[in-house]
Amino acid sequence: MIVNNNIQSVATLYGAAQPSASARGKAAGRQTQQDDEVVISAAGQSFSNLLQKLRSGDEVREDKVDYYTRAIEDGSYHVDAGDIAARMLDQRF
Repeated sequence: MIVNNNIQSVATLYGAAQPSASARGKAAGRQTQQDDEVVISAAGQSFSNLLQKLRSGDEVREDKVDYYTRAIEDGSYHVDAGDIAARMLDQRF
């Protein structure tokens, strides 16, 4: 049959055009051997350094906590409402 012979011919040509499994493996190996490179900007490095310093530091400054606790307990801690209002107004957007 003519159709059957043509299909077999096309299949044979297609198979010959495909690279062998070992050739595909070698090509894939070459692609995985390429090294990718990541470059971090100076700003990114600076941010990373700052973040590490913050993480390594104490979370609570005990000296400040003790100072304000004593000041509140003995009545010497006073807050000026005018100063708070002025700072709030300075920081608005």
